[in-house]
Amino acid sequence: MSAGSLRPKLRPVEAQRVERDGERFFLINDPRRIAKRALIVRHELGPFLAHADGSLTVDEIIAAARSKVQTDVGDEAVRDLFEQLDALFLLEGQKYEAESARLLEEYRSADFRIPALEGQAYPEDPDELLDLFEGFALDVPDDQEPSGRDLKAVVSPHIDYQRGGDSYAELWRRTAPDLQDVELAVVFGTDHHGAGPRLTLTRQSYATPWNIFPTDTDLVGRLARVLERDRDVKDHPFADEFNHRSEHSIELASIWLNWAVGDNAVQMLPVLCGSLGDYVQEDGELRDASPNDHSQIADAIGMLQQVARHRRTLFVAAADLSHVGPAYGDEEESDDPIQREIEEHDTELMSAVIKGDRDTFLEVLRREHDYSRVCGLAPIYMALWAAEVTDGQWMGYQQCAADASGASFVSIAGALLY
Repeated sequence: MSAGSLRPKLRPVEAQRVERDGERFFLINDPRRIAKRALIVRHELGPFLAHADGSLTVDEIIAAARSKVQTDVGDEAVRDLFEQLDALFLLEGQKYEAESARLLEEYRSADFRIPALEGQAYPEDPDELLDLFEGFALDVPDDQEPSGRDLKAVVSPHIDYQRGGDSYAELWRRTAPDLQDVELAVVFGTDHHGAGPRLTLTRQSYATPWNIFPTDTDLVGRLARVLERDRDVKDHPFADEFNHRSEHSIELASIWLNWAVGDNAVQMLPVLCGSLGDYVQEDGELRDASPNDHSQIADAIGMLQQVARHRRTLFVAAADLSHVGPAYGDEEESDDPIQREIEEHDTELMSAVIKGDRDTFLEVLRREHDYSRVCGLAPIYMALWAAEVTDGQWMGYQQCAADASGASFVSIAGALLY
C-alpha cells in the first residue's frame, strides 16, 4: 500500500509549541510512552496533522489542507511526516496495537512495575532521593507527634517534585506519625489517558528507589470479579492496565508514602481512575447521573469499605487540582485576578473535601462545567467514597507555573482526612 493511500489517524499526543533559531515547531510527545522519542514537526505541517482523523488518505489530507491554507510545504514532506509518525507508533492501527500488546506483556511479566520516571523526575539513588525530600518544607519538622485521631485518607499532589515538593513534604511529614500501623494503602490515581467511569487494576507491584510495595493480588482478584460484571466495558478492571506502565500519578505519590511508612510491612492496592468528565461537563452524557449509580464501582467501593473495617487501611488520592492558561487551551493568560478566582474556586472544592462531602465536591465542578480542569476529580471522589470521612484539614496550597512564561499554572494541595 502506498503512503498516499493510507488513512492515518493521529493518536492522542501532547503537542507543545517551541521556537528554535527563530523558527516555530511542534514538539510532539507520546503520553503512553510507546514512542521512544519526541518528534519535532515544522509549524507549517500543523494543518496537515489537523486532518489526520482516519477519514482521509494522505493524498486527501494534502488536498484538504491546501484548500484551507496557503503553504509551500511539498507533498513529500507531508508523506515523510506520516511515515515518521507511523514508525513511532503515533498513528492508530495494527502496528500500534501490536506494539501495545507486546509492551503490556512485557509489563505484566516483569518482576515488578519498572518506575517510569526514576532518574528523570527524581533520583534513582536512594540517598540522593532522601536528600531531595529533606530539602523541602524546612519549616515543617520531621519529628511530628501522632494526632491521636483515626486518619483514614489523604489527598496528595501528583505534580513533579521540583514544583510541588514543599506541598508533598508538608503533607507527608504531618501524616507519617499516624501511619505506623497501616497494613494496606489503597492509592487512587488519576488516569490521565483513561476513559471513565472506570477503576483500572494491576497485579504488578510498584517499586520505589527504597523498596517494592507489594500489591495485594488477592484483593485485586476479588475486586476484579466485581468490576468485570460491567457489561459496558470489556474486561473493565484491566481494559486500561497498560496505562499503569507510564502513568505518573500513583508513582509520584507512592514514593512519598514509602518515605512516610519507612520499613513497615505495608501492602498496596494501586487503582487508576478513569475520567468522570461526563458527569460534570456541559455536554457530558452523564450530566444528570452520579458515579454512585455505577453498580459495579459501587460494589467495589463497598468491598473496600468492608476491608477497611477489619484491616488498618489508608486511602490515598493522588490528585492535582486546577489546570489553567494557554497550555491547557484557555485563550487568556493567567494574571492575578484569574489566580485569585481559581484559589477561591479551589477553596470551595477543598472545603467539601475536608467534610467528606463528595456530592458537593462533584456539584461544584458540575455547576461550572469543570472549567478549571480538575484532574484529581476521580481519585478524590473515590477516596472520599471509600474512606467515609467526615472531617479533615487541608494544607500546602500552591499554584505552580506550567509554562516558561508563567501564563499557565496547575494548583495543588494536600489534605488529611479523618
